[in-house]
Amino acid sequence: MEKLLKYIKYLSTDYIAKIEEMPGQKPPAFSFLILMKYSINRFLFTLVFVVTTLLSTVNGQVIPDTIFNKLLRTENGGWVAGDATYSVFLPDGRTLWLFGDSFIGTVNPDSSLAPGAKMIRNCAVLQEGDSMTAMYQGSFEDPDDFVLTNTPDSTWFWPEHGIVEEDTLRFIFSEFGHGDGEPGWNFEYRDAYLVNFTYPELEFIDIVLLPYYPLNGVMYGDRLMNYDGYTYIYGRKEHNPETHVPYAHLARTPIGELTGEWEFYNGSDWSDDAASSAWISFQAVSQQYGVFPHAGKFVLITQQIWLGGKIYSLTANSPEGPWGNFTELYTTPYPFEDMFTYNAYPHPQFDEDNALLISYNSNGDFWEIFNNVELYRPRFIRIPYTMIDTSFTPLAVMPAVEQNVRIAKCFPNPASDQLTISFSIKEDDIVQLKIYNLFGSEVFVSPGKWFPSGENNIEISLANLPNGIYIYRINGLSGKFVLN
Repeated sequence: MEKLLKYIKYLSTDYIAKIEEMPGQKPPAFSFLILMKYSINRFLFTLVFVVTTLLSTVNGQVIPDTIFNKLLRTENGGWVAGDATYSVFLPDGRTLWLFGDSFIGTVNPDSSLAPGAKMIRNCAVLQEGDSMTAMYQGSFEDPDDFVLTNTPDSTWFWPEHGIVEEDTLRFIFSEFGHGDGEPGWNFEYRDAYLVNFTYPELEFIDIVLLPYYPLNGVMYGDRLMNYDGYTYIYGRKEHNPETHVPYAHLARTPIGELTGEWEFYNGSDWSDDAASSAWISFQAVSQQYGVFPHAGKFVLITQQIWLGGKIYSLTANSPEGPWGNFTELYTTPYPFEDMFTYNAYPHPQFDEDNALLISYNSNGDFWEIFNNVELYRPRFIRIPYTMIDTSFTPLAVMPAVEQNVRIAKCFPNPASDQLTISFSIKEDDIVQLKIYNLFGSEVFVSPGKWFPSGENNIEISLANLPNGIYIYRINGLSGKFVLN
């Protein structure tokens, strides 16, 4: 709750006042500012009290994938539960699943873990058709991590995505160590490594430190994707150390040269300067997200931050964006008390009947996992591609303000029934204002109105809006200074 309240404080104050203090960042292609109109009692009640429902209306077309839910539920020994749930499609048709913290053991008929189960920090499961083979070091009785760090007594690896380059399978693994947080959350990111295996034998070769995290703070590895002569490496960066809200970043290298020099997307072009890396979308992403090509577009699948249950998609015309069509696809059910879900991930190699396979992780009370291992097993759903909105083609990003300049402000903030929004534009334009709630639904749209270059004000009435936190977005209808 303390972290969540810090995040709300950040949204309502620091972000509005300190856009210019984000080092190395160009202003986003649209203004995105927070205004608050609240009753503190109602706000805190709404924040703390979350009503759990089995399925929301958005879930109507989504179905559980029973085949994959059964495939990854081994009861008779081996990998029996874990999170992360990355999948790497191999050229020979096999898939290698990568999991984070994993239980190795046996499951009783009542779904409890049999005595002797052990937890390791990472594990792989090789899928060949309907056959699933767990891969880890040590033995069943005394298992150890699939891949160990150079300092296993104090650090560990959690997996990211991977890709095959000729006769080598390369993964990115993130190194973590103990931090100062509360138990269960007391870990911190250290660095990223390339982990190399022979292909197709899948025998370990070595681990190689990637040099980029100290240069730009981006945690790479969410997705590795080959397209048009390049391997694209998606990552995430927490731009504010107090809020830990990640935004997507992107690097690339010619196909087959993952161990060579990378280029970094700086918001408008590709650069060999790692420090110039800029976010590719102003939409926050979960700590694990996936991107893949589909039907001439690119699709990004992510989950609501702060362990929220909503799964979203965005689409773009190119790997770097601009990204648009933010669409809510699904809200995860909560069959267990004190359960949470996180890090939805796409597995497009298993497309079937024009539907995308998506996994999401579930977790809760650690000790309850021993009573019912289902609490800690990934779940699989099928999302029809018809639910993923690809209709809107975003315009090219053309920022209208210089770097480190605040582009809009609102007052009073917190807002009363009347609000004034002050903004600056470089060229005359027709401007439209939209206000959204935190679920992304439009609650107000102004008609387009002509404004001259320079400082301008828009005054609106908020009397009909309920108390809460809202986001406003200013659109230049010419497309020159705002990306809708």
